[in-house]
Amino acid sequence: MEVKDRVFILKKTRYGESDLILNCMTSQGAKLNLFARSALRSKKRFGGGVLEPTHFIHVLYQDKSGSMSADQPLHTLKEASLIQGFPGLRSDYARIELALYVVQLVSVVVKAGEVDSGDLFNLLGNTLKAAETSRDLPLLRLHFEAKLLAQQGVLALESGEESLSRLSIAEHEGLDLAPEVLRALRVRLSQSLREYVGVSK
Repeated sequence: MEVKDRVFILKKTRYGESDLILNCMTSQGAKLNLFARSALRSKKRFGGGVLEPTHFIHVLYQDKSGSMSADQPLHTLKEASLIQGFPGLRSDYARIELALYVVQLVSVVVKAGEVDSGDLFNLLGNTLKAAETSRDLPLLRLHFEAKLLAQQGVLALESGEESLSRLSIAEHEGLDLAPEVLRALRVRLSQSLREYVGVSK
């Protein structure tokens, strides 16, 4: 069965001489693994650098669910077209570094077959968009981490941290956190990330 969807590319891995394996998140917030045959050769189907981490794309793929016993089947990508490439991320190293960190965290958190993570999908897209123009990337990173861990039920916001939930990612520059609150939050985020996803800040 052929399926159309919109996905974020979280990771790409070269396989053989010209194939790629893509780890993606669907618009429903589920993990999707795609096999792009001859992706490094086919300019007609996958030209223009469309298959890059952080890109938001339309995909048409052959659904392999049920054809193998693996928990995470590898579906065959047939076509892909770019919806949003977030070109501002590539304007300097700090922006693309943050963007790749963000998709790395999401890749660890998103679950195969889980389709109730629409909030995670939206958080990723909004964070990548904000990272194109943010004037305070460290604060954007902190806001993203706090929202991600709060969504996962790992981090409970404490007194003085209300603006983290009240403000959208796009409004991260308006976060109102006292210095002592900010210091304590950074410690909790570091500990939570290490314990929950195995990432050290």
